[in-house]
Amino acid sequence: MRNLKAIIFILICSALLLTSNLLAQDDFKLFNEGMELRIQREWDKALEKYEQLKQQHPSSKYVDDADFWSAYILEEQGKESDAFSAYQQMKEKHPESTWVDDATMHQIGLAEKFVKQGQDSYKPFLTEHLESPNKNVKYQAALSLGKLGDDRAIPVLKEISNNGDKDMRSVGSSLLQKFEKKPMDKKPRIKQMPDISRKKTPEKSADQIKKPAKIESQKQRQTPTQKPNIRSNRPVTKEQPSRTKPQKQTTPSRKSKEK
Repeated sequence: MRNLKAIIFILICSALLLTSNLLAQDDFKLFNEGMELRIQREWDKALEKYEQLKQQHPSSKYVDDADFWSAYILEEQGKESDAFSAYQQMKEKHPESTWVDDATMHQIGLAEKFVKQGQDSYKPFLTEHLESPNKNVKYQAALSLGKLGDDRAIPVLKEISNNGDKDMRSVGSSLLQKFEKKPMDKKPRIKQMPDISRKKTPEKSADQIKKPAKIESQKQRQTPTQKPNIRSNRPVTKEQPSRTKPQKQTTPSRKSKEK
């Protein structure tokens, strides 16, 4: 009897192990099929395999992988807002997953696109990851903010230019140069404006005051000299014929009387 009980116990344990192995092989099979379809860019079929995996094997170790790649497929399909939400749900469901940082990196790239499109509500997502403990996440957030022209990225961009890899150094240094050129372009314009106004305003006011004064003084000097000359000439021409006429008439009258 004892031997029979032992044999039955062993059979039950072996059966459980076999079923668990079969289930493990089944979830891996579904995950592997989904990966192959994803590589072939069969997006809809790959999503179906990942959904089967999550529904049939909710406790499988491949569920977090299926959630991440499902969000990735949505991003590749152009459903960017849905992909951003799917990445966030994946991080909340599996906070200890190795895919969390990768999901955040993809979210940073999507947030940069959204801000360029005018959706400024995604900018706080970028700024809060400037203090991420993960260096790659922090650097990616700084690069995205630098491309958007946000000067809050400058401290991390300086760190990138000193400690990043070759590609990140070149991008970080070029972004820093853009930030350094901005104040240089603004300073001369601020200094030139008051100088121009100070030089021009006194010159115009002086000319406007002096010119009418000169014209009036010239008119006043010319008027007394010209008027007496005109009056002195006119009576001379009128008096000459009046004096000559009476002399011609008086002389013959006297001679005639003496004769």
